[in-house]
Amino acid sequence: MPKNSFAEKKLDVKKLSTTLSQGDVACDVCCDDEEKSGERVTKKATVYCIECRRKMCEKCCRYHQKFRLPGVHKFIELSSELNVDELLLKFPEVCDKHMDECTKLYCVKCKEAVCMICFAESHHKHRCSDVKQVAEDLGKQMTSNAESLVAKVTECQTMLENIDENEKMFCQTVTDTENLICERAEGMIQSIEARKKSFLEQLSIAKDKQKKETMNVRAEIERHQVVVENFIRYSNEVKEKGTASDIAKLAGKLNARSEELQKFSIDKELVSDYNVTDVSFASVMTDDDLTQGFGNLTIDVHGM
Repeated sequence: MPKNSFAEKKLDVKKLSTTLSQGDVACDVCCDDEEKSGERVTKKATVYCIECRRKMCEKCCRYHQKFRLPGVHKFIELSSELNVDELLLKFPEVCDKHMDECTKLYCVKCKEAVCMICFAESHHKHRCSDVKQVAEDLGKQMTSNAESLVAKVTECQTMLENIDENEKMFCQTVTDTENLICERAEGMIQSIEARKKSFLEQLSIAKDKQKKETMNVRAEIERHQVVVENFIRYSNEVKEKGTASDIAKLAGKLNARSEELQKFSIDKELVSDYNVTDVSFASVMTDDDLTQGFGNLTIDVHGM
């Protein structure tokens, strides 16, 4: 599976937000010193280092800024009032390949958000644009894709409603047919009782088979509906809550997935093998002819 930096960042932010919601948090560096010295000197953390993924008090932060390893370490001021969405925007747009660099460009040819080192090493011959400007256009495409997929959700819902209506009509037809058979059977002699039983068994089998088939196709459609809705929800979340770099990184894959979902034919892929069973019963004789036969039961299975 390819790396999903937005999902990883969101997970880190949720963990940090959960910690902040519990009230004052201790400095991770001070806690390490406590374990080594045995003295209790823990102080309240005021900042969070993105690169080190550690919470620090003001003193440890100053020390960290002065003696840290080479590279640009970025800090977030901690506040219990910050929610997940606010923290997401505060996290820097870090390059996947060079963790000390931020993504500033978008390579049109490779469809990647890159930092200046990536540009110098691999993309200097490609057409590149400012990642924030490109993200705006890509965000519009993601919005268009989501709007197009809404029609697929509606199509799923319409298909489910049609299936429910067919199921209702089918069950009613079965009920009516059962009643007709039973009414006819009441006036028959014992010799045709076996024929009555045969008809009812056929109906029962047809009903069970139809209900099972309906349940299966409903499950498939509902599953597909959930996939489309989850994709729309995730796409909107990336667009609304992700940074420009997040959008630039994910837009290509999301667009491709959107096209795949839009091209997916529910009729052909999910409902093509779904059959609707018609049931009817017709008496072919009068009461005077009961001894010659009971009637004919027709069960016709066909597609929608």
